Amino acid sequence: MLTLSARAQNDIEAELKASSDEHMREELGVNPVTSPSIATLLNDLESFRPAPLHLLDATSREASFNNRLQTALHFGSLVADGFILTIAERPKDVQDVGKELIRQARALGIGERLTKRSKSLLDLSDKGDWIGMRQELVRTQEDVENTMMELRDEEMAHMVSLGGWLRGFQVGTTSTAEKYTPAKADILAKADVIDYFIDRLETLNPDLKQTEMVTALVEGIKKIRIVLIETQGVTPTEAQVAKLKQLADEAHAIATARVDEEGRFTKSPNP
Repeated sequence: MLTLSARAQNDIEAELKASSDEHMREELGVNPVTSPSIATLLNDLESFRPAPLHLLDATSREASFNNRLQTALHFGSLVADGFILTIAERPKDVQDVGKELIRQARALGIGERLTKRSKSLLDLSDKGDWIGMRQELVRTQEDVENTMMELRDEEMAHMVSLGGWLRGFQVGTTSTAEKYTPAKADILAKADVIDYFIDRLETLNPDLKQTEMVTALVEGIKKIRIVLIETQGVTPTEAQVAKLKQLADEAHAIATARVDEEGRFTKSPNP
């Protein structure tokens, strides 16, 4: 009787798991063709120098929400903030973000998986390893997405990605509006990415999609898309960038607004 070595058996099991995970992600609408890579989205942030750190400093990292959707959006936003802070080489702030990511992950019910990542982020911060910290932040978000996929919680996995993209887009439009260059403006004009996130929002659970907060968020992101479509094939003008910044600020304010248990705003989300 033929038997497999332990290594061969492990290789087969790993291949089967990878195949199973890929099949599950395809079922849930997540694949390399339709899903924007978090690494790609975050790496774009390196082009927006100097980073508008005043935007990050004005936002509460310790914000808590009474629903998983906004918690997921905030988690993604924190990952983007952490990436920007590594570009600005602010280790203490990166450490604070790492600690807050653990707290937010616990609120999402997946904290145990990220404890190791947080410790690694702190160690890399102590060493001043900026590239390593960025890689660890990417892995952190990927871990969250993969864990949620395993739990069949694909809606929240998409919201984590949306939160990271929206924060990055807000940072990009702010940086470009404050110091306009055609090169930075060109990076903003990616309608295919926003189409993906609009589609994810449109396929949310109907009860969630119909809440006041989600309705306003969808409307706000669609307004961004209208301006981006106008810029396809041409470099966005300073006026268009200013408009995109305004809309990004409004959408981020909606994503972080206080809502009641029915998803209704408790006060105006206008920034």
